[in-house]
Amino acid sequence: MAVLVYGPPGSGAEQVAAELSELGAPAVAWDGRSAYREPGPGLKGAGSSHLVRTVASLEACLARWPEGGGASAESWMAACERQRHLITATRVVLDTTHRDRRAVSRALAGLPGAWLDQGSEPVVVAESFSFIRGVPLDLDCCLDARPISNPYWVEELRPFAGTDPRVSDFVLRQEAARRLLDVAEQMVESQLRPDGRSRPLIRLAVGCTGGRHRSVALAEELSRRLTQRGARAVVWHRDLEV
Repeated sequence: MAVLVYGPPGSGAEQVAAELSELGAPAVAWDGRSAYREPGPGLKGAGSSHLVRTVASLEACLARWPEGGGASAESWMAACERQRHLITATRVVLDTTHRDRRAVSRALAGLPGAWLDQGSEPVVVAESFSFIRGVPLDLDCCLDARPISNPYWVEELRPFAGTDPRVSDFVLRQEAARRLLDVAEQMVESQLRPDGRSRPLIRLAVGCTGGRHRSVALAEELSRRLTQRGARAVVWHRDLEV
């Protein structure tokens, strides 16, 4: 299956295309700096599952602009405009703003191999993040974990992340956390279409202040709950290693 990965210069389309090809999904990249003249088989019309869009903030794109010059807000906007016609047919969006090359590689490698197959069950990504660093650009649903009591203020828990059982237990035994997880499951359910045309990748992001304790514990538990229900679920921690 041919995949077109597109996004403005600096958004990482080239790396994502290379990673997908290594994972067995032949892909080409287009950064929008010039017209795309060779769509290739399967990239026109209704083949929406063949389109992957990479997005990143303007600042991130300018900092990572490809060699050859021309880095400017105007060039970035022109590239986005050339690609605008593809957006409505795109069912997979990947935000690379806060991900370096290694993080992008880890995220893609963590997805089930059939996540791009048309007609396959969607993959649900439960992602943790820090509100301080910004809300992800590619999410479908977002939950705010900041009203939950923060393990950071418990001295013996502060050094540990939400993946540690001690932190996880502290978070999950709170009624507010359990209610938030119940809502999260309902939000995922609302994204699943009965006609089987759900997006291949459904993103639910859980944020807290630092992206290390509450959001991590909740994303881990949400992924566990969804997997237990038979869903294809994976967990990403955007800011845990920052």
